[in-house]
Amino acid sequence: MLTGKTAIVTGASRGIGAAIGRKLCEAGANVALCSRSAEAVAAIADTLNSEGYTAISTAADISKKEDVEALIKTVQDRFSQIDILVNNAGITRDTLLMRLKDEDWEAVLRTNLTGTMYCTRAVLRPMIRQRSGRIINISSVIGVMGNAGQASYAAAKAGILGFTKTIAREVGTRGITVNAIAPGFITTDMTAQIPEQHQKQLLELIPLRRFGSPEDVADTVYFLASDAARYITGQTLHVDGGMVM
Repeated sequence: MLTGKTAIVTGASRGIGAAIGRKLCEAGANVALCSRSAEAVAAIADTLNSEGYTAISTAADISKKEDVEALIKTVQDRFSQIDILVNNAGITRDTLLMRLKDEDWEAVLRTNLTGTMYCTRAVLRPMIRQRSGRIINISSVIGVMGNAGQASYAAAKAGILGFTKTIAREVGTRGITVNAIAPGFITTDMTAQIPEQHQKQLLELIPLRRFGSPEDVADTVYFLASDAARYITGQTLHVDGGMVM
């Protein structure tokens, strides 16, 4: 259980992020849900609070350093500590490289990779002071294997894996673990847009022959945030039904 712990989840207004927020609440944590969509993330927090959990919502664009600093201050003012950070927020601007606009490349890298850096850097000081913390970065199998039409997304998600290992080395002596999760194809609004024929082809690549659920990822986040994972750091856990081995 995570009773008494405080967690921040970015990109928490839907899909995987919302499932992670719920799982951490169910485990007893106080959870700060962050999203660019103020209305959507507030609705998630309201639902959790109505069920007896403790959740707050904060509108923030993690690609902007000032938004991240305001987010961290809000959480510290409310809960006085930060124990868990889940860097989940991400965007896509999919197209073949020859057609990829500079501004789309920069937007994906700035949110998915630089945003992860901003959030991680911002929580390190309080975590170092308390000599404990869990940082969990949501990458993707695309960052491991690549995918045509997703050069910017693959580059950002691969960058997160190298970033995870480096920060794990930097802060391990301070009682902080840093790990990544690489989800495969998870049933979300994004994968729902994949044509049915392409979905069938993808399923052939997955030994378990099904797409994952947001809860599959959320359960793995809970494991990494818990004491059961106290001796795990610098690792990437694949939650992909065996797609990448």
